[in-house]
Amino acid sequence: MNREYNDKMSELRFTDEQKREMTDCLMAAQHKGRVRRPLPRLAAVGVAAALVLSIGAGAAVVYNKLASESFAGVFGTAHTEIVDKIGRPVGASATDNGVTVTADAIIGDKYSYAITYTITKDDGTTFDLQGNEYGYLPVRFEKQDTDIRYQGGMHGSSFFIDENPSDNEIQFVEMRTADKALKAGTAKASFENLYFDSGEQSYLLAEGKWNFRFDFDFEDTSVGLPAGQILDLNDMRATVDEVTLSPIGIQVNYTVDSAVEWEDAPSGRESAYNSAQSKRYFEDVKIVLTKTDGSMLDLSNLGGGMEPKNGKTYCQKGGLFDEIIPLNEVASLTIGGIEIPLS
Repeated sequence: MNREYNDKMSELRFTDEQKREMTDCLMAAQHKGRVRRPLPRLAAVGVAAALVLSIGAGAAVVYNKLASESFAGVFGTAHTEIVDKIGRPVGASATDNGVTVTADAIIGDKYSYAITYTITKDDGTTFDLQGNEYGYLPVRFEKQDTDIRYQGGMHGSSFFIDENPSDNEIQFVEMRTADKALKAGTAKASFENLYFDSGEQSYLLAEGKWNFRFDFDFEDTSVGLPAGQILDLNDMRATVDEVTLSPIGIQVNYTVDSAVEWEDAPSGRESAYNSAQSKRYFEDVKIVLTKTDGSMLDLSNLGGGMEPKNGKTYCQKGGLFDEIIPLNEVASLTIGGIEIPLS
């Protein structure tokens, strides 16, 4: 299992823009992702409250707000009816040393999900933190994991925001996109020690361990678009295998009839040759979403991965949107110059 995991990690590729975003966010806010990390902002969750029994030290069951409320700081307040239809409120929490961590809501589709958490100081005092120019807080957990019992590769990001600086809460958002279809089940959330970390200064904000479980479940409203198109990709032949679209994200799987080859490079660095290969097989696949009002959204910088096998390269490119996009507002997708209309 570890060898397979390491092989997957070595296949991850990022665009130059993603690398800059990763560096900026890591330096400014110390956001901790997991496997493969481009850094978009993510999605949300909602509908009537089904309370979940949480377990762990100081665990409690609480009623939390609707999904659309929980994700207002991520997506704004447009299309809240979609968020509340797709997502699920959670309300599971744990308390330690006067701080409570609560899973507020979850939203997702076939390949991607987002979870919002709230960190609350039970004495009512504020965190008194200042966000950077993007609104991200310079905060991190020493350890953090949401285990959804998934075996495979993922990419995504996490960040902290403060929706109301005058209250005693801050929010933590986790966003992930998988390379295989997600399945409903039980998620185990684990957090340890909350730190302020600006890159220049670091100190403990809250000491504790917070562990609890909740249902990993949401309504998948994604649709499959026609596939099988042939792309001319830098004098190589590529075939679109699958296109999945939902109001919160997209996934495009394609196969190149040539196996990408990598050269050895120093740990943590990408050689010029490998960067050129990444561009040739992955970055140069342009994805553009056109809305019915004529506006266009360039999705070419979404993350993903590549796997060379049997003389071919199997590629996946996708992630969550920065906004909720109703499917009836999508006119078409253009992949590698080939337009696929939404019927």
